[in-house]
Amino acid sequence: MAFNFFLIMEKAEQLFQAYKERKEIDPFPLTEEEGKKVGEEFSKMLIDYEGLGGYKIAKGGIIGVLTKAMITSSEDVELWFKTHKVEVELIALVKSGKISKIYLGLEIPATRFKTWDLPTQYIIADDAFAGRLFVGKEIEPPYGSFKLFINDKYIATGSPTYSPQSLIKDFMEGYVALGAFLGPYKISKGDKIRVEGKKTISVKMV
Repeated sequence: MAFNFFLIMEKAEQLFQAYKERKEIDPFPLTEEEGKKVGEEFSKMLIDYEGLGGYKIAKGGIIGVLTKAMITSSEDVELWFKTHKVEVELIALVKSGKISKIYLGLEIPATRFKTWDLPTQYIIADDAFAGRLFVGKEIEPPYGSFKLFINDKYIATGSPTYSPQSLIKDFMEGYVALGAFLGPYKISKGDKIRVEGKKTISVKMV
């Protein structure tokens, strides 16, 4: 299928401007085929702008890029957009397609669109809703189960059921968020997130 390259670039540019300016835009018309192309171009723009820090694996195996700026190990995590969610995940540190370390962490998705309630092609276009990634404490198997608390209120218990290495693709480098085993839950600035288990992490959203 022939694509209007100008239109693809224009849509990717809208997302990139929204990312840089920390704002949300109205969803534009988007076909499934366009979603992939827009996502590829938006990802390239992000990497050129902030460097490649890693990847995120979202529901349905959708892969997004994480820039170096998105990734933090600070326990004060700055939220960049109006609405964010939080997911508890295992994060792999990957070199040449092989895992060197695993961490307990938080993936904090965000969208550049004014709504989360969108078909899959919008998630693909918007870099799999990549936002922030908090890399917590190193952890080794067996991982066991974890409890999530938001503002000291118990939310849920869950445990990773995936095999980390089986999720890693050959091209992956850096920190790879392997997918949620708890969440997503809506969060806002000021919220305190605590995950308790074999390792415990505590983070404040600022």
